[in-house]
Amino acid sequence: MEIEEVRDHMFLPLPGVPPILIARTEGVYLYDSSGARILDASGGPMAVTIGLGRREVAEAARKAVEEVSYVLPVFATEARIELTKRIKKRLPAELDEVYFCSGGSEANEAAVKFARQYHVLAGRESRFKILSRKLSYHGMTLLTLSMGDVKMRRRDFLPMLWKVPRVEAHYCYRCPYGKDYPGCDIDCALDLEKKILEEGPETVAAFIAEPIVASAGGGLVPPPEYFPIIRETCDKYDVLLIVDEVVTGFGRTGTNMGMDHFGVVPDIATFAKGASSAYAPLAGMAVRGSLTELFKEKEAEFQHLYTFSAHPLSCAVANEVQRILEAEGLIARAAEMGECLGRKLLELEELPMVGDIRGKGLLRSIEFVQDKGTKEPFPKSENLKMNIITTCLLKGVFFYPGYWEDDRGRGDHIMIAPPFIITEEQIDECVGVLRETLEELQAGYSAG
Repeated sequence: MEIEEVRDHMFLPLPGVPPILIARTEGVYLYDSSGARILDASGGPMAVTIGLGRREVAEAARKAVEEVSYVLPVFATEARIELTKRIKKRLPAELDEVYFCSGGSEANEAAVKFARQYHVLAGRESRFKILSRKLSYHGMTLLTLSMGDVKMRRRDFLPMLWKVPRVEAHYCYRCPYGKDYPGCDIDCALDLEKKILEEGPETVAAFIAEPIVASAGGGLVPPPEYFPIIRETCDKYDVLLIVDEVVTGFGRTGTNMGMDHFGVVPDIATFAKGASSAYAPLAGMAVRGSLTELFKEKEAEFQHLYTFSAHPLSCAVANEVQRILEAEGLIARAAEMGECLGRKLLELEELPMVGDIRGKGLLRSIEFVQDKGTKEPFPKSENLKMNIITTCLLKGVFFYPGYWEDDRGRGDHIMIAPPFIITEEQIDECVGVLRETLEELQAGYSAG
């Protein structure tokens, strides 16, 4: 198929990105129509865990379609029940009620609606505000865009978005308070209490945050004291803590869930991506049973439903993915390969444009700067991150763009989040291509 035909049948192809027809996928590789191989170092949008093209998953999908093609979500299927059991094994015991939907945006919207309805049932109808963080991303619906803080995603829709109060992010490389850890008092966590008091505790329903920020900030890992302070603050003011595990769930950071690194149990955890390893649209939220008890006591229906919630095909696919994840010990492998990836990436620190390398497990990021000393970003006109991504793509490795930008629209980082089955040799290939690309671009800047 010709490139122009591919372009003609894509809805608004990304500017500057060459149209590529992917003919098949296998392991960590994408193969285009010419047979060229691309190593997917981003796992799609940080979603692929068990690898691509697994026949066991295809067989599970075929069987599901033959047996139960569709049922209204109020009915159960065996696959749904088995999937629920497997997911609960990955979660803290307190999060014992699981609700399914189709994508991360839906899951986060469901969590927010649950929080509001819970407070209404508890007689706290004045609580409707959802607090979030700067440098966050929670989805692409108008509500979840309102909660997030990715400027380029929000810019055209600002008049349509809800007002969502935000607290400072744990961006240690560019601390908003101009401090250095550990002598910083964890001001970013203390900012939540200030914001609750500023808004009025009687109006705040929930606070939503990612355990480790993905593309919105680029692998931002909070200090160990951060989430214990957040949990204590939420408890103090009867604010529900919603943790967005859409990216970090199911092994991405080397543990079952991202919050496992911090020893804190949220009231609601949302999930998506890794639940099905992107083989089928599947997402959801896990809720403390102590909260759902109120709905049962009041005989209240949770007012949230999608046609494709808990779809039999998606549940069957995700169930097989979770079986493989467990049988092959892939979460432990993600931790092992994550350590390897982290070590290899640190070898790039010597390069002039590498400002910061951060992340956990197989969720890593590199931020690029024009000046290491001042941390000055490259001019927006350079479009550096997309130059890096496109050049690496042409060399056979794909990385995912990050979205942090300052008040002048400047900011460049990329995400590295490969499938858990990646080998050390493949990691070497990724890092080697990235080094070669950065050295070429740096030489161009130096010559200019």
